Amino acid sequence: MLPAPLRKAGYAVVAAYGLFATLAPRLASSLGVRTGLLGFENADELEAEDWYVRAVRASGVGMVAAGGVGLLLEDRAGGDGDEPAVDAGTEDEPKAADDGPVDIDV
Repeated sequence: MLPAPLRKAGYAVVAAYGLFATLAPRLASSLGVRTGLLGFENADELEAEDWYVRAVRASGVGMVAAGGVGLLLEDRAGGDGDEPAVDAGTEDEPKAADDGPVDIDV
């Protein structure tokens, strides 16, 4: 598992990019096309259609929400990076005996 400061930084990056995509979806989509089609000719001449710009804005809103919730949960957990220990038991412990059927009141 990643340490807490690195997780917080990741959530902050997701939220920041989501805010950028929400406020400037056309610019975010054109930057994505330029980096995704690096090495192709005339990639900078491509223009996104309106439905795609709306989809980029909607995904940006989702990224802001996801990053914000992640940051809130990290702060609530204390962000110390220590995960709670889980006692899985050992083979030395005796196993529970099977006492037969159990009556369950419904």
